[in-house]
Amino acid sequence: MKILGIPRFSVLGWSAGGSASLVLAAKHPDAVRKLVVWGANAYILPTEIAAYRKIADVNTWAKHLRVPMVEVYGKERFAQYWARWVDCMSVALEAKMDICSEHLKNIKCPTLVLHGCKDPLVDPVHAPYLIENIKKSVLYIYTDGKHDIHIR
Repeated sequence: MKILGIPRFSVLGWSAGGSASLVLAAKHPDAVRKLVVWGANAYILPTEIAAYRKIADVNTWAKHLRVPMVEVYGKERFAQYWARWVDCMSVALEAKMDICSEHLKNIKCPTLVLHGCKDPLVDPVHAPYLIENIKKSVLYIYTDGKHDIHIR
């Protein structure tokens, strides 16, 4: 953003991008003006790994979820990337690695946390955890929302 000449900006982050956005806001509090995250988790739970493994075969995904990813990455590469991601998250859980919970206290910008109650990938404990650990944060819950609340 510095190269683009944009010193302050707002960030939207979904899923792993939501977790990455939380780290970005914590590490660059003078640059991130506002933050919106959804489908983001601060740490990894065994139930989440089980959910990832259930959808490890991208060929079983709903067309509206699979096709956009295939268009960006290609069919084979997307399948490889997703499989690696599931494996890496499994290793991270076994190693008791943190995703971003240690960074949350450093987030200074107003933060909107969105959560779909029917999200099969992110445990519902993450949304209140984020709110409790980010000073200027609010939570909005989509009672019928899933992981991809921005698509529906």
